Amino acid sequence: MVSKRGFTLIELLVVIAIIALLMAIIVPALKNAKELASGSVCLGNQKNLALAWTNYSGDYDSYLVGGSNYYSGTRATPYRWVEYPLMSDKHNPEQTAPATEAQYSLETRKNGIRAGRLFPYTEDEELYHCPGDKNYTKPEPAAVYRSYAITGLMNGEDFISRSGGIRTPINQYRTASVLGNKTLYVAVKMSDIVSPGNKHVFIEEDVSAKGQNVNAGGFVLLNPWWWDWPAYYHNDSSTIGFADGHAERHRWQNINTLKLMRGEITSDPDAANNQDLKWLISGYLPMR
Repeated sequence: MVSKRGFTLIELLVVIAIIALLMAIIVPALKNAKELASGSVCLGNQKNLALAWTNYSGDYDSYLVGGSNYYSGTRATPYRWVEYPLMSDKHNPEQTAPATEAQYSLETRKNGIRAGRLFPYTEDEELYHCPGDKNYTKPEPAAVYRSYAITGLMNGEDFISRSGGIRTPINQYRTASVLGNKTLYVAVKMSDIVSPGNKHVFIEEDVSAKGQNVNAGGFVLLNPWWWDWPAYYHNDSSTIGFADGHAERHRWQNINTLKLMRGEITSDPDAANNQDLKWLISGYLPMR
């Protein structure tokens, strides 16, 4: 005779406890695996962007592509690597007004990427987006798509003014008081960069975390310490593209760096002793 005895309450509780234990082990492992996969894709993006950046310079007599997307004002940058969101990827914001916030969409944001001077070297909008960056899923106008910025001293926005228009030389530079009033010279040509294998070009930046609806300008430091900080797309690490064309994943060590990235604080209470910031500064100054 076959027994019809079912599970006892204790047996059910044991099974549930085992399932809960397995979930506690498996879920973090799956999260880490997903994180590792997105980090690998992001690192590939950075390598391709860094290579495109160096190839552009090679084609233009060592001149660097514009590292900002400012097209007007005292810090306007010519030959910009990307543009603001545009109604057409054939538009130039110097002649045709960019999209308004009411017109922001994934397409107008990608138009700005395609209109940039670096796009002929990449030919893929997805290279500009980290898979760990989910901001593009937000409702517009906050659905920022581009995940990377060029650092401010790599022919970018980190200066005071030009001598007389967008295509004239920079005539007034910023100084960093915390570095003994060191002049922050902007690299315009590849030959301006000392030790390019150690100098940062592309850094992950989350402008949405700062309440911005478009990634404007570039990644800036030393105002007086942090001004921008890396994005929290890969937990305690970020991918970075360098001036010699390589890219690497860098792990952050200081708790204040991680708190900034996670949005838990808005300023670093001990910036002068933050080893992460010191490392960033050493790669931020192209002529150092």
